[in-house]
Amino acid sequence: MSARSALRARTNRLLQPLNVQLIPGTSPDPAIKGYIPARKTVAAARAAGLSVSAYIDKVHVQPGATALVVKEMLTIAGLSGKCETVCEVGAGSGRFAEEVIAALHPETYEIYETARDWLPYLKKLPNAVLQTSDGHSLTSTGDATVDLVHAQKVFSYLPFYASAGYIAEMARVVRPGGSVAFDVVTEDCLDEITVSTWIRTGSIHHPMPRGWLLSYLADRQLTLAGSFFTPLPPGKAEVFVFKKTA
Repeated sequence: MSARSALRARTNRLLQPLNVQLIPGTSPDPAIKGYIPARKTVAAARAAGLSVSAYIDKVHVQPGATALVVKEMLTIAGLSGKCETVCEVGAGSGRFAEEVIAALHPETYEIYETARDWLPYLKKLPNAVLQTSDGHSLTSTGDATVDLVHAQKVFSYLPFYASAGYIAEMARVVRPGGSVAFDVVTEDCLDEITVSTWIRTGSIHHPMPRGWLLSYLADRQLTLAGSFFTPLPPGKAEVFVFKKTA
């Protein structure tokens, strides 16, 4: 058994009481680990009589988690009604996209996703534009062209260089007055139980220093509007919402 397989097996033993399992996805991006494969997830959701979004929430997080994150994110950002352009990094199954589209009815919903098996499902979203993804940048999106750019359950799984690359790009593409939102594991998420679990079993999550993050985005004219915590078994992540000031 490879070291990666052994780590996944240990992590799955830990997550078994939560009815959560890590399984290999089909993304060609070597930075991405443990993503949920489309075919098996869709089939399991149908068998359970649930939507894909409801199934993922129930099995991997907690019921209603997706809607709660989007509602809080949009409230902090002060977004409601119709907006012109939204961009999402790592849309995956489209569960967060569905909630954002239902709330904001954007004319264009740009998506960067490296997991090829989810692309046919993402294409069906209203006004979706699937951009070419390289795993660290938003090269197909122009400067200051997006009202909201967000990423959910993405950066916690990526190496620092990949997350930092995306975050810099998010600051570039958001227009003045627009919003940037994403979740990461910060030091405020690292309680005794979480750290002890990581030491004992290993972890697929990559923490990011909170102070560095705030300073990095302040240098790019992004001001923190607010933050909140969301479940990320076996611990939690912090969701940040920033506003572009200039």
